[in-house]
Amino acid sequence: MASSAFIYGQNFKTATGGVEALSNVERYNVIFEFADELKIPGYTSENSFLKTYARKAEKKESGAGEKFKKQWYSYRNDFYGPKFIQEFNFFNLKEKQVTVASNISDADYTMVVRTTSITPGNSNFFFKKYAWLRVYIRIYKSGHPEEVLYATEAVDVHSEGANSNIFDRIMSAYAELGRGLSKHLSRKT
Repeated sequence: MASSAFIYGQNFKTATGGVEALSNVERYNVIFEFADELKIPGYTSENSFLKTYARKAEKKESGAGEKFKKQWYSYRNDFYGPKFIQEFNFFNLKEKQVTVASNISDADYTMVVRTTSITPGNSNFFFKKYAWLRVYIRIYKSGHPEEVLYATEAVDVHSEGANSNIFDRIMSAYAELGRGLSKHLSRKT
């Protein structure tokens, strides 16, 4: 049990600033970014990955390839971000709860969750592989993105389950990230 927590646990190493600068923050405006050259391990590019998966989907059902490509992008805003927010906000300590929300203009602090790599995982009868993300977290006083108060090194996040749906596996990883980051900030600030 301890070894699995070590393998799948998130490690938030500080790259810039420090969490002590965030000690009085109770709410963040959260922004989700995805690298222009999003890495998908095992593929030369994100486009190569999309072509391969769309081709597989198209073999099963006409039109499914284009549907998959559209979902690949729409799930970012429609499901991954909201799941991160839901799980982040669910965690609280008795004496403190830090929350996040999207598109709130009155938040004094902004958190950027930047995804640079996604491994979608796999789940079939013979083989299960969890989804995996590589993200960077950056926090600054709203309106001053150049003045970073806290930033992490790369954070590797694994999903908890190997659901058969690719999008559910990735969403599970964002849920894990939300829970882990909320615990980290609530306990360290």
